[in-house]
Amino acid sequence: MNQLLEEIYSTKSVKDAQGNSINPFPTATPYDIGTILNELIQKNNLERTLEIGMAYGLSTLFICQAHHDKGRGIHTAIDPMQNSVWKSIGLLNVERAGFADKVRFLEACSDEALPQLVAKGEKLDFAFIDGSHHFDYTLVDFFYVDKLLEVGGYVIFDDIWMPGIRKVVSYILRNRDYELTKVDTKGSIWEGLMKSTKRFLQNPFEREYGGIKFIFNNICILKKISEDTRHWDYHRSF
Repeated sequence: MNQLLEEIYSTKSVKDAQGNSINPFPTATPYDIGTILNELIQKNNLERTLEIGMAYGLSTLFICQAHHDKGRGIHTAIDPMQNSVWKSIGLLNVERAGFADKVRFLEACSDEALPQLVAKGEKLDFAFIDGSHHFDYTLVDFFYVDKLLEVGGYVIFDDIWMPGIRKVVSYILRNRDYELTKVDTKGSIWEGLMKSTKRFLQNPFEREYGGIKFIFNNICILKKISEDTRHWDYHRSF
């Protein structure tokens, strides 16, 4: 793994442009989640990747490390607050790790940047959605990501401990041709059970398709099986 990543996780700190240390956790991507991103990209030889929500850039580094190890690939990161909130630390970490040539950064809201990529006819093999966690914004992110994503590509939703995120995933599994991909559990079974129990208690009487509440990890991986061929009035409750 990249030396900078190892340093960040061992010291639990990132540095801004002035050299000040900041604890990026719990905001930043956990090591086990980053490893899953990295392994998925390498295993499936995914070359055109995108993430919504860069923050301190840890997920970016895991993704770029995968491209580096494969010998090819380009990554797009979208974050409207990289400079204002995150002090450009994500971009600094990309440079420090030697991955600047692998990243295209778009400092814009995802609902503005994604339609522009669609209009340009761009395509993706992988997307990591970790931006606004409201149901409507997450659904809009998926709407445009789906237009960009090739059949056989993957979209990952972070923070499925939040009911709004799970509701989006439930909608997709009920109404679109995507399948839930098994995630190898990196933590202990006890930790996974605790996560699942907390999700269940959030809304115990609300049905969520696909058993999303009981996924042990905090991410959900979906694989695109086919393009959208729904009839104009198709709808399934979710």
